[in-house]
Amino acid sequence: MADPRPIRIGVVGLTSDHVWSLIGALRALPAVEVVAVAEPKEALRRRATDLVPGLAEHQEPVSMMDAERPDAILVCAENAAKPAIAVAALERGIAVYQDKPLAATGEQAAVIAGAVARTGGLLMCAFHTAFDPLVDEVGQLVRDGLIGTVQFARGLAGHAGLKATGVSDDFAEWLTDRSRGGGGSFVDQAGYLLTTLVSYLGPVARISGFAATVDPDVPRDIEDNTAAIVQHAGGALAAIDTRWGQVGPAPLKYSFHGTTGTLSVYADRYELVTTAEHGPAGWEPVPAPPGLTGWRAVVTPRTSYDAEAAHFVAALRDGAPLRAALTPASALHVQRVIDAYYESVTTGRAVTVTA
Repeated sequence: MADPRPIRIGVVGLTSDHVWSLIGALRALPAVEVVAVAEPKEALRRRATDLVPGLAEHQEPVSMMDAERPDAILVCAENAAKPAIAVAALERGIAVYQDKPLAATGEQAAVIAGAVARTGGLLMCAFHTAFDPLVDEVGQLVRDGLIGTVQFARGLAGHAGLKATGVSDDFAEWLTDRSRGGGGSFVDQAGYLLTTLVSYLGPVARISGFAATVDPDVPRDIEDNTAAIVQHAGGALAAIDTRWGQVGPAPLKYSFHGTTGTLSVYADRYELVTTAEHGPAGWEPVPAPPGLTGWRAVVTPRTSYDAEAAHFVAALRDGAPLRAALTPASALHVQRVIDAYYESVTTGRAVTVTA
């Protein structure tokens, strides 16, 4: 019989703009209560209490945890603050639902992963795109051998820039501070791409990275445009790039190039060119080069926060397993790839990813 008590959740940090959508998704779930907030900025606490009347207010996370004793915390603080928060929660038997990435650096991420292993507690690092159904759909197509053995893949992520997309000053303040965020657009966006590619193609062995800072308003010690070549341990290569300051949308999300075909993943459709005579069931035929067939499936872009919150609560309430991509071990690997990228940018050579 399910525990009838509501799950009580405290929120630590309100400076990530993701927090408002995540609070809404949690509050929409049955038998879940958001009961407290820890945030030093008074204006953000006021916004939270306006959204959730009766919310207990604290400036510091430890005082909130000790006074309110929540079952779990949602962490949307700056990246460098996450290790201390996560360790304090896990040592108190409090589960952690954490905004991505795991931390600002691989060393910090290892502290969190170590605390999870030591305490046996629950921590989910939420790479939000993992809950778009296209991730599972495309992954299944790749794993089913739709295009044979994948030899090369590509992932792209970009937006119009922090100001143009309405990123709050509180969020941008630490996103553009290397010591607090960990870097620029790569640490901010590449985790989504890496998490997806690792889930399809396995862990990353080496990476070679390039970076540029184009926007004069972006500090010179972080990047707003990146490119990287990745070699997976299984042999497949991949190219990924990220951008703050892209003009227009990025319709292509991923492409996968295999021994029998190419699969392109757009925001609104999948396209396949293959040596096979037939495409997947339900896909419509489209023109293709001689000797090949072409196929297309229309998809609807889908949001992810509701499914993400429900996944965490199911893990907490029912002991349901986390998706592999959201575990501390997976998030730590991604963070170490990000570290290796920054080392490559600095040294000008390919870097082996730390195991």
